Amino acid sequence: MRIAFSNLNDTMPISCESIGYHWRQYPIYRPNGYRFFHWLQTESSSGTVKIDGQQIHLLPNSGILIRPTVPHSYSADSDAKEWDTAYITFYGPLANYLVNYLDVEDYRVFEDLPENITNFIQSNYRAFINNTIADQANQSVLIYRYLLLLHQMDIVHGQQSKSDPIVNRITSFLESNYQFNITNQSISNITGLSIPYQTNIFRQKYGVTPLQYLFDYRIRQAAYLLVTRKDLQVQEVSEQVGFPDTSRFINAFRNFYGVTPKQYSKTAYQGNN
Repeated sequence: MRIAFSNLNDTMPISCESIGYHWRQYPIYRPNGYRFFHWLQTESSSGTVKIDGQQIHLLPNSGILIRPTVPHSYSADSDAKEWDTAYITFYGPLANYLVNYLDVEDYRVFEDLPENITNFIQSNYRAFINNTIADQANQSVLIYRYLLLLHQMDIVHGQQSKSDPIVNRITSFLESNYQFNITNQSISNITGLSIPYQTNIFRQKYGVTPLQYLFDYRIRQAAYLLVTRKDLQVQEVSEQVGFPDTSRFINAFRNFYGVTPKQYSKTAYQGNN
């Protein structure tokens, strides 16, 4: 099944150009790449993606995210009679921000996809059938959530590889309580460790201190609210992510993203410049 939009949307932070699942994939050759971001995942059998001099075998529960204009081709593997895929192509002023967030250079392969990612396109396909302004807004949020799921998978895999239970306990505490005032002492109360020791082992795993990790997490949560909750004022966003001082929040957000919260929100909803 497949939906392709002939009229492109320049009013949403992220927009869908095409989406499909249970798609019997035919060979594709794109010497100049595609003009939009392209996510392709294998549902059954397997295929090979040729990109940047590499041959990538895309097995079930794996996918690839490709940036615009990156030359590539793909087709079913020679021993595969049929290759069924799911995919989505998207664009918009926020798309590049989010793809950067996923550490994608020209492309990135994702393996061992969990069920909530492999089933996402099929489960939400009907939301892309209509093209009213309300539908477009909902579609924009869905694409954002999909990319966020990929990022959350990164976090889970990262935590599994960083097997130290103390570090995992700290990150879980920070991400569950970021709205509240958190100090090194409150973290120490959770771990039962001295502040210098817990800071040192956390920095060894993540390269930053627990409070630096918390700061970055709060700012990213704020960016999410600015995109998905247009009804919230900057002060409300500030308070919801743990910044009681709005002026400090605005300065911190500007230093992190290069724009103020209002500018970030405005850009997200105005569409392409």
